[in-house]
Amino acid sequence: MTVKFFAYLRDADFAGCSQLDWPAAEDVHQLGRQLSDRFGEKFRGEFFTPDGTDLGERIIVLVNGRRTTFLNGAHTPLKEDDVVQIFPVVAGG
Repeated sequence: MTVKFFAYLRDADFAGCSQLDWPAAEDVHQLGRQLSDRFGEKFRGEFFTPDGTDLGERIIVLVNGRRTTFLNGAHTPLKEDDVVQIFPVVAGG
C-alpha cells in the first residue's frame, strides 16, 4: 500500500518523508501502530488518542480518498493496493 503524509507530518520530527510503500496492514489502527513503531512517540501522539485506542483528534486519515470517519474509523480494513493519506487538522484563517 502507499502511505502519504501531508503538511508538518512530512517533517523529520514525524515521518520525514512525503510518502512510502508499506506492507498491507489489517486495518488503520494496525497501520498506525506500525508507523508509530517506525517513527516514534511524537508520531504516535499525533496519530492516536492518549490511551491509544482510537485515532487522534489532530489527524485526518483517508483511505482511497474516503475519510475513515465515514467508514469504520480506526478499524477501517486495508488492502495491499490501498492509498492511505494522513493529514494534520488545519485551523486558522
